[in-house]
Amino acid sequence: MWGRRSRSDPGDRPPETAGVDVAARALGIRAARLPAVPNGTRVRLYAVARSTEASLVSPVMGRPCIAYRLVVERPGRQQVLERTACAPFLAQDGDVTLSVEGPFAVVLDSAYEWEFGTDVQRRLWHLLDADEVARQRTSDSWLRRLLNAWLAPEPGWPGEPARQDRVHRQDYRYFEALIRPGDRVSIEGFASVTVDPAGERAGLREPPLLYTVAGTPERPAIISVPEPGSMAP
Repeated sequence: MWGRRSRSDPGDRPPETAGVDVAARALGIRAARLPAVPNGTRVRLYAVARSTEASLVSPVMGRPCIAYRLVVERPGRQQVLERTACAPFLAQDGDVTLSVEGPFAVVLDSAYEWEFGTDVQRRLWHLLDADEVARQRTSDSWLRRLLNAWLAPEPGWPGEPARQDRVHRQDYRYFEALIRPGDRVSIEGFASVTVDPAGERAGLREPPLLYTVAGTPERPAIISVPEPGSMAP
């Protein structure tokens, strides 16, 4: 077993996801007021995540979720792995149902886990190993890859378990933060309200409106959790 769970030390919080654009401020708004702003306006709102058919499974604990962020660090607060993912989902703000679409930037954090058993150690090892293999495939020349494959020990040789044991003995820590159905979430993205048969009617004589908040490759939709006690925009 490794160490213990860290406490809520502000200096011990993980950095936000790299590449998130925080320079341009978004308009804080309630979903009911979205028809009053032009389509394509960058907005930020709070809502409750609802279940969706497109669910994910977290990489370490294997829990069903809408979004996750995994961070693994070695001693010295050196981040060695970060993985994030978010599935398109629905969110509820009052009487309005929103469709939330990507691309996404998942900005979540949690207290680090220092104490975990062999099963979690094994999953972390496989994730780190797969990440290292992926980096080598994208950065190494074909000649280097050929030499590495030729010089690598055969599976089961003493060298391979020794490397894995050396990683396990290091005092790694990790957190796996999730968004699950029923969680209160903060959503930032480009808003649109369109007449669509898949939308909802505010009244019998009103057209069906589809409320959407989405991201773009240049400015993804930012999915996070509001700070405790924060009020709706």
